[in-house]
Amino acid sequence: MYTQLKKIGNSKGVIIPAGIIKLFGMKEHDQLNIEVHEDEIILRKAVKFDPKSLEDLFEGYKGDYQEEIVFDDAQGREVW
Repeated sequence: MYTQLKKIGNSKGVIIPAGIIKLFGMKEHDQLNIEVHEDEIILRKAVKFDPKSLEDLFEGYKGDYQEEIVFDDAQGREVW
């Protein structure tokens, strides 16, 4: 399948055929990741990251976790 580079304002753009948009379940304003690898331009549908919990947010995190943080430099009437 071929497409052409088109002028869009002061930029250039590529029209993605409707069949490909439908195949990937894309819609207007979806974000795409662009990668350049040697002589290729690779477009991928961006993965939306929307964690619903702290567990989701830190899934796969391998760093140290400190259960309790002690602030021993309190100087005023801080309320924790």
